[in-house]
Formats: sequence, C-alpha cells, structure tokens
Amino acid sequence: MPDNDEHEALYPIRTVSALTGVNPVTLRAWERRYGLIKPKRTPKGHRLYADADIERIQRILELLKQGIPISQTRQLLANQPKPLRTPEPQPGSGGQDPWEDYQNRMHGAVARFDEFGLDAAYNDALSLYPVDLVTRLLVMPLLRRLRGRWETEPAGPAEAHFFNAYMRNKLGARFHHQSSRSQGPKLLAAGMPGEYNEIELLLFSLSALTHGYRVVLLGGNMPLQPLPLAQQRAEARGVVIYGSIEPPPALINTHVASLVQNIGVPVFLGGETAQNHADGIRGAGALPLPADIGESLVAIDERLTQRRGPTPV
Repeated sequence: MPDNDEHEALYPIRTVSALTGVNPVTLRAWERRYGLIKPKRTPKGHRLYADADIERIQRILELLKQGIPISQTRQLLANQPKPLRTPEPQPGSGGQDPWEDYQNRMHGAVARFDEFGLDAAYNDALSLYPVDLVTRLLVMPLLRRLRGRWETEPAGPAEAHFFNAYMRNKLGARFHHQSSRSQGPKLLAAGMPGEYNEIELLLFSLSALTHGYRVVLLGGNMPLQPLPLAQQRAEARGVVIYGSIEPPPALINTHVASLVQNIGVPVFLGGETAQNHADGIRGAGALPLPADIGESLVAIDERLTQRRGPTPV
C-alpha cells in the first residue's frame, strides 16, 4: 500500500520563514526548546515542513499576538487545537508577562551600560518571537521608557544615547542584510528635519522589507525640499517621514504641504509627531500613520492600492 505522505507537499525552512514571517532561528528554537513543531528531515538532516506545520505556526503567532507567553502555547494548542480567541493571562494566574521580563533585562543592561547584557536579552527575545512582535511589545515600550527618563534621571540622556547607538548598529546591519532580498514597490524613508533619532525609522524600514517593500533609506534630519527629485530618481511609490520631535508650526503647515503639492506620490508621516499632529498632517494633504508599525504598513498598502485603482477586466 502506498505511503500517504509520499505526495505530501513539503517546504524547506527558508520557504516557511518567508510564508510565516518567522525567521529560521526562531523556528528552530520553537522546535528544540518547546517542541512546538516537528518537521520531517531529509537524509542529510535538513528540515522539511508540511502544510499542517505551517498552519500550526500561524496559530502560534495568533496566540503570541494575544499576549500568551511562548512557554504556554504548546498546552493551549493541545487542549484546543484551533482556538479562536484565548484570554490573556491575568496577574497571579501563573502567566508571567515575558515582555516585562525582557524589558527589565534590557533596561537593566542599559542602566549599567552593559552592551553584552543588552545584546543577550535582545537576541533571546528575537530567538523566540517574530521581529514585528519584538518591535511592538519590547523595543517601542523601552524607547518610550528611556525617553521618560531623559528629563528625570541624571544619567537619562546617556542611557538613551547608549541604547540608540546599540540599536542603530544592530538594525542597520539587519537592514543592509535584508534589503537585497526585497522585490516589491519602493518606499522612500527619511527622518524629518530636526529628527536625529533614527531608531523608529529603522524599525519601520525593517518591517517594510519584511512586508515586501523595497526601502530607499535616507536617514535622519532630512530636508524636505530634495525629496521630489529623490522620489523621481528612485521611482518610489510613496514617501514615509518619521519623527518624534515637536516640530515648528511651519514644518507641517507649510513645508509638508509644499512637499505634497510638488510630489507625485502619497506622503506618509509616522512616529510621535504623527500622533500629536494628525489633524494638521491631514490638512497638509499627507497621511498620518498609526503608532503600531504593522498597522502603518496596512494603511500604506491601502493608500497605494487606492492610487493604482481597480485592475482592468
């Protein structure tokens, strides 16, 4: 009798990573440390994943997005194979928040100016969780925490600069590694004039690469006047400007409005500046992006799709 698995579709780990957004290091950690997935192996030991494995990975991601620690997902999957919604663990219920632990570890390392400890905690989180989740639930809250200490703690500015330097090196290396793989539409990405902190811009750019965009990264403190020419030469489909500063009134009311009028593609503004000045940004003809980077990419997708219009029948 023929083996039922003989004609089963099997995928290598790189393909599964592209399909699910979970990097190969994390997939291996889920298998070895938690037994969450059990791929088949080739005679040479290479992993091969079935459609059922990919479905299970996607269900694991759903649980993680609901706030379930990775250590609890195996039991939840066993008890309820296809959960629709699972409540977040409540304090005192044995469901310790892993993100609070990672954040405390990273913040402690920053306060000691301990790059080795900072790297260990960040890499530990990345080995178990998808990068978008690490960005949303770990890096962004820690950035806000450090900004809050800038004015209240004597060493606050030094801590923030230390963390920014570490993340800029870490994210910059990952950006250059990943940028050669993207084949989608181009986005021009820059920090607004007066914005020297590039961390949120880099985090957005990395997520955009993962999302399928190609990103032309111009860095922080970018004057707006050259952007129309840069967009034309790069053939970018949209321009994304990030900032966390309090801008002078003329920046949005005059300079962003002028940019929108002189450029042939949508202009998006992200970061704290967009949250605090959403109405003014809309009035200037640009689109303020949500605080969450994943939601920002959905908003960009929708705007660029509207601009293309319906596909002819």
